[in-house]
Amino acid sequence: MIHIQVLDSQDLLSIGHYTLNLPRVFIGSSIHNNIPIEDTTLDLYVGVIKHMANSLTFVCAQPFKLNEKRIEGIVKLNKNDIIEVQNLKFKIVDFDENKHNDHEDYYQYLEDIKHKDPKKYKLIQALEQHYIKLTGQYDNDLLDE
Repeated sequence: MIHIQVLDSQDLLSIGHYTLNLPRVFIGSSIHNNIPIEDTTLDLYVGVIKHMANSLTFVCAQPFKLNEKRIEGIVKLNKNDIIEVQNLKFKIVDFDENKHNDHEDYYQYLEDIKHKDPKKYKLIQALEQHYIKLTGQYDNDLLDE
């Protein structure tokens, strides 16, 4: 769970609280983002908040401000951090701090079904291979810390 509060935006309807149960939260002007902001001055994709195990990170292609300090690249977030990017300002209100690793759960699940339900295991493996072929990359950062 990630609880975000949009504090300032050209899109007045986007100002408010968002609670999302997703490993990644995409923010930008595209309607395909988890938090779409209707603002023509914003990029379609401003950045992404990644929630993995007990940490939260913000990934952004352009420079941004974190608690009034200029930052570039990837940064670890804490509760009550305020991010300013382009014409958007939002706050990390809260997030779950699980003490276990999601990727360990995933790989343990795969090991369990490998023997209990081989058909399901083969289906998951096929889907993963299909994803790699479609995207041309192995997107492992969902499971990495």
